[in-house]
Amino acid sequence: MIVRIRTLLTFSNVVACLALFIALGGSVYAAGKISGKQIKRSSLPGNRIKPKTIPANRIKPNSLSGQQVNEKTLTGVSAASLADVQYQTTSMQLPRNGNVATATANCPPGAYAIGGGATLSNSERGIVNEDGPSPLRTGWMASGYSWFGPALTMTVTAVCVAVDKPGGAAGAQSAPASGGPVYEFAE
Repeated sequence: MIVRIRTLLTFSNVVACLALFIALGGSVYAAGKISGKQIKRSSLPGNRIKPKTIPANRIKPNSLSGQQVNEKTLTGVSAASLADVQYQTTSMQLPRNGNVATATANCPPGAYAIGGGATLSNSERGIVNEDGPSPLRTGWMASGYSWFGPALTMTVTAVCVAVDKPGGAAGAQSAPASGGPVYEFAE
């Protein structure tokens, strides 16, 4: 048996085995020692990157096309729903005594406010304090007051669209039953 092993231990066999172990050990060493900092930018082709491993903050803004985005993962307003935009308005006379009045332009049932605003018939005699979406986003609210002169009109506009709410279907939270304007006066 020893004689047979000696016949296998020729110079060429020893050198070949030694080269094999060095080659295997070198690649294992390299795999453990190469970091992302040592890889030249833009040197890896896309087919060498493991799928679903690139975080969103590493994707160049505006570089994805529509075919690369799963529409089912998007929530909120879609381009298709923008064709159904409705404008709801309500107007009210502001009290002349300087008291703050609030008005709300409500969206139709199943629609939500994606924008809005408020205007005064004469901005030199009054002011819109604040405006924004109603608490459930079913309309647009504004408050304002006038300080002198003839009656002043405040017009509130809601930009409404039927939108799928995240985690639910369109109209998951319904608008007020009346759908009409809501007025509040502070004293």
